[in-house]
Amino acid sequence: MFQQFLDGLGDLKQKPVALKQVKKILKIEEKSLPKNITNYFVEFTKHTSHKWQRKDKMIFIWTTLKYLEKQGRTDLKPNDDDWIALSEILGAPPELLNSKWIGMLKTDLKQSPWTIEEDEILKKVMTQKFISWTHVAIEYNRISSIMRHAKQLRERWNNYIDPELNKCPWTESEQVQLLQLVQKQGKKWSVISKQIKGRTENQVKNAYNSLINAYRRNHIQSLDSDEIIVSKLLSKLDPPIQQPNTNTPMIQVMPTLQQQFIMQALFIERLKSMAFFAQLPGFLATQQQQS
Repeated sequence: MFQQFLDGLGDLKQKPVALKQVKKILKIEEKSLPKNITNYFVEFTKHTSHKWQRKDKMIFIWTTLKYLEKQGRTDLKPNDDDWIALSEILGAPPELLNSKWIGMLKTDLKQSPWTIEEDEILKKVMTQKFISWTHVAIEYNRISSIMRHAKQLRERWNNYIDPELNKCPWTESEQVQLLQLVQKQGKKWSVISKQIKGRTENQVKNAYNSLINAYRRNHIQSLDSDEIIVSKLLSKLDPPIQQPNTNTPMIQVMPTLQQQFIMQALFIERLKSMAFFAQLPGFLATQQQQS
């Protein structure tokens, strides 16, 4: 199918692509695109999965631009019908091509506020099982009128929508756990967030910075490093078990019933021994001298 597409391009096949116009819309760093596109397509056919190489993107961009140019279009905005046609040419799913194109757009969709409708669509999509956020983006963009990148969907879900999120104030035990994890693993927020249930990467980072900044505000003259501050905070939040003071009366532990029986038996035996020795003459004489 790709060869038929090339044959149908005619003179357009050799015409250079207007990269200046393309770079206004797409995030690409190429100074030029390949002239002998057939050789590149051999490489592309081996990489139709979600992890594309540099050559895959080049053949994809070139084919899409030539397809639109053949139709006399300069808007560089393929629609659903275009993706179906390009899917047949390139041998890749139309949803995948659409997702890759969205991923290369320069338009900063992050500046577009999320709507209640978008959140509901994402909640609906997340009831299904997906192997990657790319798949989530493909399904989401199929339903939503506003396109979103996979990274945006991941951040929106993980930081705002996930029903397992804990949005309550941090407890002291959580703060202790956070500081202990920072001591052991460093400031690896993504790793630490997975070990504190319901807390996101941003929550973990913000909670840590809040603790450190609060300490510095209360100790303006202090030049302590973060590591020292963490240790001091831990000693305050989670003090070690105090050793008993020698001046403090010790609480006597009640012996068990078995221990009481043994003690009683030993006491009786001792009394018997004393009664036996008391009958000896030497023992009596010693007692009289002491008295």
